[in-house]
Amino acid sequence: MGTTFDLTSNMKHITKYLIFSVILFTCLQGTVAQSKSVKKGDGYYKKGEYYHALVSYNYARTEGEELDSNTKKKIANCYYQLNDIQNAFEYFASVQDDLSGDDVLTYAMVAHRFAAYDMAIEWYELAKKEGANAMKVNELIESCKWALANNEFDEDYRVNPSSIFTFGQSFGIQFYKSGVVYSSSSSDGNTKKIDKQGKAFLNLYFSELVDYEIQKGSLFSKSLNFDYHIGAISFTTDYNTMYYTRSVRVKGGQSKLKIFRVEYDGKDWGNELELPFNSDDYDCAHPAVSPDNKFIYFTSNKKGGYGGKDLYKVERLRGGSYGKVINLGPEINTFGDEVFPFIAKDYTLYFSSDGRLGFGGLDLYKAEYDEGAWKNVANMLKPFNSERDDFGYVQNPQNKNKGFLSSNRTGNGDKDAIFYVNFIGQEESDEPKVGEEIVLEELPEEKVEVVVPVVVAPVIKENTLPASFNPTIKSSMGNVPIAGIQCEIVDDITGQVVATGISNSEGKLALTIPDAYRKEGQEFEVVFSKDGDYVSKRMIVNIMELEDLSKNGVTLTPVFNDVVLDDLSEMVLYYKNGELTADSEKVLGRLAAYLNANPNIVVKLNTHTDAKGSKLDNLLNSQSMGEKVEGMLVDKGVNDDSMIPRGYGERYLVNECKRGVVCDESEHQKNRRVEVIVWKVNK
Repeated sequence: MGTTFDLTSNMKHITKYLIFSVILFTCLQGTVAQSKSVKKGDGYYKKGEYYHALVSYNYARTEGEELDSNTKKKIANCYYQLNDIQNAFEYFASVQDDLSGDDVLTYAMVAHRFAAYDMAIEWYELAKKEGANAMKVNELIESCKWALANNEFDEDYRVNPSSIFTFGQSFGIQFYKSGVVYSSSSSDGNTKKIDKQGKAFLNLYFSELVDYEIQKGSLFSKSLNFDYHIGAISFTTDYNTMYYTRSVRVKGGQSKLKIFRVEYDGKDWGNELELPFNSDDYDCAHPAVSPDNKFIYFTSNKKGGYGGKDLYKVERLRGGSYGKVINLGPEINTFGDEVFPFIAKDYTLYFSSDGRLGFGGLDLYKAEYDEGAWKNVANMLKPFNSERDDFGYVQNPQNKNKGFLSSNRTGNGDKDAIFYVNFIGQEESDEPKVGEEIVLEELPEEKVEVVVPVVVAPVIKENTLPASFNPTIKSSMGNVPIAGIQCEIVDDITGQVVATGISNSEGKLALTIPDAYRKEGQEFEVVFSKDGDYVSKRMIVNIMELEDLSKNGVTLTPVFNDVVLDDLSEMVLYYKNGELTADSEKVLGRLAAYLNANPNIVVKLNTHTDAKGSKLDNLLNSQSMGEKVEGMLVDKGVNDDSMIPRGYGERYLVNECKRGVVCDESEHQKNRRVEVIVWKVNK
């Protein structure tokens, strides 16, 4: 009996041991299999190949592996390096309690580029305690404070996305004869050749401009089709010489950006020449030829600069040689990156930087050329800039009121696109500025001829300048004609009233311009008003512009009373499973109509969740839902500067359905909402 008991007892122990061994072996086998992908990702991560690292990490996650905090930090950093700010923010937020060292600073910069400026300031302060450079971090904090104080956009400009697809990357765009040249992948996007960021290699494409609309593109030159990226181009004013940036493999397997030159022989581009100041030790990129063809401006991370990448210039000399490379100095360059220079015809320097007061990422800036130096650097504000990367601004050489810029302000921030820039405000004078360098072409020798004067009868020239002003006045709300608008035309020099009138029932004005004011260079101040009903509009126009105003008409914005604003602020959009309900989609249509008709209104999309699941997930999901609604409104034509999505998770419940309280699904549904709040009305 005792023997039987011992045997049974031993068998039980043996059975337990075998079961435990099988389980342990299975777990270890699974761990080894799952960790292989993570280890592979770690290998890519160490080499800086963040796209491939991310592929490996995500594969491990899809295979069911529970990723640890350290791996999630690496994933967050991968997304940051790949410019996917949305996913970087979410991953950093999921491990924010475990962050230390450099990750704290990176998270702060992600929040900065996510337009969460208050949050970014808090994390920048923590970054200083973690050992980050206090001077640089303090500048970033000041940048956040500046962004909070400069959030309004310049209503004289419109920045809208173009139809050009650059397949996630943009090395800028340049005007060329009757169209534009820009960088893009193949037109169908089908390519197996990708860079370290997982993006297809780019070539140069050309598109005609028809009524300033970009047409379908075609390969710019078959002779300029390379294995790696090519872009960031610039032409001389005769369009016979082009400079461009090309990615080149150098010794050791690395890639460096270098600047090349080609010539046009009347049929195609050829005679490629690498510029002598390139190096295998650093990058040279983004060439910009000055409007007098005398200098090339470019960016480089060569040693001896003021930060990561600085702007330089080099003189173009006779015989195809070049002068000394000169740094533009601390007035332009900072501890950050200065990239994508462009010199306009009036010798204004436009460039991008992430080392100055800005909204986050790269912002566009401009500087004046005065007495041989660049001065008065200024942020170009919104809508030129956003919290993401904005760069590559160029002006139309024939019309300074039109241009293009590149930005990744849409989506997750990982894809660059090209945007139209249109100036719709009052034109500035083209007179040269004091101290501006004026470059004159060499003139032929003057030939002196003896002319015998001939007396002829004077010719009376017919006055072809506008004799009347007949615009139609319409409301920005529904584009309907407005009756009763008072219009006053005043001599801009003397202040003398030239003509007055009131629009009729069809919104039409009929004002006569006295002959005494029908003269070349005549400037008028034109004022439209209707007290209490519409926002007054005041503009300075040249007499020749009266015809354009008569043809195109004038739009006035209604003065919104409390009833209209309350109507907007009472809008609530409900969602379920990440989708708006059918009724809420109708409300969204009304909201889009309001915002499209009245771009001066800025609303917050305050998004809330129920109190089920993880608090952190609810916070992230609410922000994601708010941005989704913002995207839906953008698809309906609303300017993204008119909306500010803010996620609050489960913080503000409308009923008692908090954690621990049993509620019906219908009660939980009341908390899944997007509240529309009128934040401000821009004047």
